[in-house]
Amino acid sequence: MGALMSLQKVSYTYPGNQHPDLEDISLEVQEGQFVLVAGLSGSGKSTLLRIMAGLIPRFYGGDLQGEIELLGKRLAEWSHRELSSRVGLLFQDPESQLVTTRVDQELLFGMENIGYDRPLMHARLQEVTGALTMQPWLKQPTLHLSGGWKQKTLLASIIMVRPRLLLLDEPLSQLDAASVDQLLDYLEQCRRLWGISIVVAEHRLDKLSQRADTIWYLHQGSMQTRSWAEISSLTYPGAWQAATPSVGGSNGGRVAGLAKVEFQYPHSNQPVLKECSLDLQAGEITCLMGANGAGKTTLLKLLIGTIKPLKGQVDVLGEDPSRLSAASLARKIGYLSQEPGDYLYSPTVREEIQFTCRSLKLDDHSRTNELLEQLHLQPLAQRNPRDLSWGERQRVALASILVAQPPVLLLDEPTRGLDNKLKAELGYILRQLANQGTSILVATHDENLANSWADRIMYLHDGILLEKESSQYPGEEWIGHG
Repeated sequence: MGALMSLQKVSYTYPGNQHPDLEDISLEVQEGQFVLVAGLSGSGKSTLLRIMAGLIPRFYGGDLQGEIELLGKRLAEWSHRELSSRVGLLFQDPESQLVTTRVDQELLFGMENIGYDRPLMHARLQEVTGALTMQPWLKQPTLHLSGGWKQKTLLASIIMVRPRLLLLDEPLSQLDAASVDQLLDYLEQCRRLWGISIVVAEHRLDKLSQRADTIWYLHQGSMQTRSWAEISSLTYPGAWQAATPSVGGSNGGRVAGLAKVEFQYPHSNQPVLKECSLDLQAGEITCLMGANGAGKTTLLKLLIGTIKPLKGQVDVLGEDPSRLSAASLARKIGYLSQEPGDYLYSPTVREEIQFTCRSLKLDDHSRTNELLEQLHLQPLAQRNPRDLSWGERQRVALASILVAQPPVLLLDEPTRGLDNKLKAELGYILRQLANQGTSILVATHDENLANSWADRIMYLHDGILLEKESSQYPGEEWIGHG
């Protein structure tokens, strides 16, 4: 194997920052190699992938130092069109990469843009969609896809171009267990058949450690040599149980829910939700699980009133959420979507949190400082939220919601982009909120979160809402309808 890409003494500083975000990075990617990039949230993993994809400084600005070569040629000398056929990058936020309005069009877009002939394009379409079992989704509008299916669609569109180097930023973060195994098997096939080199930045190390040829560990912007045992220890895989409090949430009565709700998207031939009923109790954490595309995000959107049921009723504190003003709804229910960028508009992290107080005419009472400390955001208080890592932006968006202290809290994949230590601390914060009477509903694929922190676990399957005993893993001993 030869070196496909090399970085020598590479350092990078984002615009406006005083200190380098990556410093003195030297590494090589070999032909056909599988590399895992590990590190805590905010360590520089996403920045490294952007540099390797040629996006920095071309699209992000800032100061880039050092030498970077792809196939023996300086990366800066490749045109954007040339790079797009040789290097593919999957971002953490699939919304930012979607171009077309339908799945099959999205899959073909990259090949069309480069100029592949139509017979080859359709042959690749059959091959990739067959391997990833995507055929039933080809005519679906991309707007209505779940976060996991958006991620899967974009990855398939990149693989169809068959780049020499595939860069994946948290590709497992929104996938259910079956999809994770399927994706990793296909990536192994890409390596074996076509010699594609793969670099994956990921927090779910257990899924990748047996497949990676080498592991790079980033710490505060510097590359460090660590053994697998050290990396496992540093990423806190045991933090869930160690931090689990002994006191559970207390049931304080129903505050929101659905009653015999049915929902179907326009132009779809089957309902997403069928006769779904769910009572959310004050002081209780409920985890909502299910395969990609099962309808978890749809259920949350019904509760915040952005979509309306075809049948049945939805209420929050006795009122129809779709009839409430934005300000009235924000006082009753807090919603963190899968896209934290949707919430971030202020020039600094501190101002982002304080904006909620001003908008809702709430007294701060030092709540901003408390949240900055709780969510480890104090060192970032004066940074622009959009310059932060995905996990950091996720925490800023969460703080901007929690500062309003809503009685009902809805979180859609909140552990995405968080390392295990931060996941454990998030679970502890949620438990504290529940103990204070907040009703919390979390849509997640994270079994650790569900089994360590939830009072109740619900599962969506084929449009039906099921409840299971919390001691069992999803898929086992479902005990009835919600």
